[in-house]
Amino acid sequence: MSEFKGTPGPWENVGGWVDSKGKDSKIICAIASVSTQEEGIQEANARLIAAAPELLEALQDMVAIVKKNSYPCPDKPNSTWGRMEAAKAVINKALGEKGDE
Repeated sequence: MSEFKGTPGPWENVGGWVDSKGKDSKIICAIASVSTQEEGIQEANARLIAAAPELLEALQDMVAIVKKNSYPCPDKPNSTWGRMEAAKAVINKALGEKGDE
């Protein structure tokens, strides 16, 4: 699997903006508010985006552990191995990759 090529984490939610932490802070994104959205949706979206680098790293660690300690069961999608394969697909999506690494 490749490494994340975006702005390194950690990121933080700062009032609807997601910034990288540290002295060289960079704006990652601004979360737009639409008048028809329920209150709190913008803040919830910003929190999730801010957690993305840590979520990706944790998921990559979990995949490595499962791959090392589980018996392959590719025909059983709800098995531990099957869930690991689903996690790998999400990681690939986040990294802009296709297929299995």
